Amino acid sequence: MKFTRALLTVLFFFNFSISYCQITLKGIVENAENLTPIPYAMVFLTNTSIGTVSDSVGKFTLDIPDGKHELIIKTLGFLTLNFEFDHNDIQKRLYRFQLVADDMELSELEVNSVRDKAWYSNLEIFKRYFIGTSSNSFKTTLKNPTKLILDDQSIPRTLLAKANEAIEIENINLGYRIKYILQSFEYSKSNFRVFYGGYALFTSDSTLSRRKQKQVEKNRETAYFGSSMHFLRAVYQNKVEEEGFLVRRLRKIPNINRPDEEELNAVAENFRLGRPTPYTFEEYARLKKLPKTIDTLDEKPIDLSNFIEESEDGKKILKFEDYLQVIYQKAKPDQNYPNANKLTNQESLIHFINGKIEIYENGSFSPPYDLLFEGYMGWVKIGDMLPLDYYPNDSK
Repeated sequence: MKFTRALLTVLFFFNFSISYCQITLKGIVENAENLTPIPYAMVFLTNTSIGTVSDSVGKFTLDIPDGKHELIIKTLGFLTLNFEFDHNDIQKRLYRFQLVADDMELSELEVNSVRDKAWYSNLEIFKRYFIGTSSNSFKTTLKNPTKLILDDQSIPRTLLAKANEAIEIENINLGYRIKYILQSFEYSKSNFRVFYGGYALFTSDSTLSRRKQKQVEKNRETAYFGSSMHFLRAVYQNKVEEEGFLVRRLRKIPNINRPDEEELNAVAENFRLGRPTPYTFEEYARLKKLPKTIDTLDEKPIDLSNFIEESEDGKKILKFEDYLQVIYQKAKPDQNYPNANKLTNQESLIHFINGKIEIYENGSFSPPYDLLFEGYMGWVKIGDMLPLDYYPNDSK
């Protein structure tokens, strides 16, 4: 098995588990400095369609499903507040959420960003690696791109992006409008790696005709089956094979024929200074191109239930040191996926950065930045994203 120049994505969503026994959270959003109410702040459970807005005096009510959650509160000029909790901890009282003013954000608002040819070029790069290039992504529109702050100067060959306000996304194919609080975005032009994270609130388009709604439901199911959310739900339920996934262990073994990076850098420095080196320039160039690791794939599928530890309080911890090759056998890749016409199935690699994660029933995981996705799951982006409270009609 060989992966060449695979786009690597670190995607974190600050997700927690959700089921369906609801309790009502009542709160008020206030300015931490003077305790005055903050009206019209966004209040939502991250990466779901569960959200509201504080009223004219800062108050809100929100129905909270059973499970663990992260509540997000955001309004312009204040730092984003995130609050982790279990629905069992919610009491029948008024909770006060105090936001701290973001002085840096306020100062940035006073600066008129220069939107020259380079800015628009960077915007296209951002859209490619944030919204994506799938069939759904091409029907997805970034409604307020001028809210983005794009920076290609701070780090060489790297594009950074952030936004002081929620960026608004309309996905026609999946029938969602998304408000996304972008916490970070980093795309490296040298190794084609992209890292982004934030908080998303989904709203279904309620204006669709019956025919269009039927097509949207079909598109959502296509996006869901084979996704990382589908896979992690299958792992949680111990239905990996039943749901159509084939999982094998892939080991990345250091390539003994390639000198380490420190030695190669020293050789390059010697070439620059005209000093003697143990290699000719042609030998150095050949060694530099060699892969750092050799991929070794086990032929026998693995049973991931053997790698799950369940604690006394019901937490499920998935521990795995190597890479997982994950093949979804029930669908072909999207037509826009590189070399899609030559592939039979959706094929991905998943790596556990610290060797373990906690998984939840709804297909989310924690810590939210501890999985790396390559291959198909690394290629799909926001244009194929579904809320954590989405379930296909036949799986509820």
